[in-house]
Amino acid sequence: MISVKKVNNKPLNLLERIYLWEIGRGLLVTMRHFFVNLFNPKGTVTVQYPEQMIPLAGNARLRTRHRLKVRADGSPKCVACFMCQTACPAYCIRIEAAEYPDNGVEKYPAVFDIDLSRCVMCGMCVEACPEDAIAMDTAEIPGGVETRQALLLTKESLLRNLPGEPSVTGAANRLANDYLRARGEE
Repeated sequence: MISVKKVNNKPLNLLERIYLWEIGRGLLVTMRHFFVNLFNPKGTVTVQYPEQMIPLAGNARLRTRHRLKVRADGSPKCVACFMCQTACPAYCIRIEAAEYPDNGVEKYPAVFDIDLSRCVMCGMCVEACPEDAIAMDTAEIPGGVETRQALLLTKESLLRNLPGEPSVTGAANRLANDYLRARGEE
């Protein structure tokens, strides 16, 4: 059911029409904050960011800097399926696929770049990944940089596991190993 709210549009008086009273009220609020913070600097919440960092809450929905997960053998969990690149609304992910020479079942990303200058930190790439290979849980907020090139994350800078995170061998590698074992070639 739709409700209707009646708004009282009373005419403004002279002080309200020239906004002097409102400007004065705004200046009073600003001056009050200025003098309170001037004489009581311990009450301020300013953080000198590069030198001081506030620990982020362990919120599961917090989206921070990207990372690619690594298997126990050091290879990326990513199988270069291009799902994250396709799901990205900002088109900031670039992947070039390559095949393992000894495994005809699985691909890997030869190039995996994320351009943080275009990224909107939406997390669609994480949601789209069928292998759970990309994550945004590093608790590092991408900050200001001096050059645009520093905002380009390459595969080498993305590959890492968090401390204590178990690595698993990919399903395709297990299938290939089982196949080789069955043929007696391993």
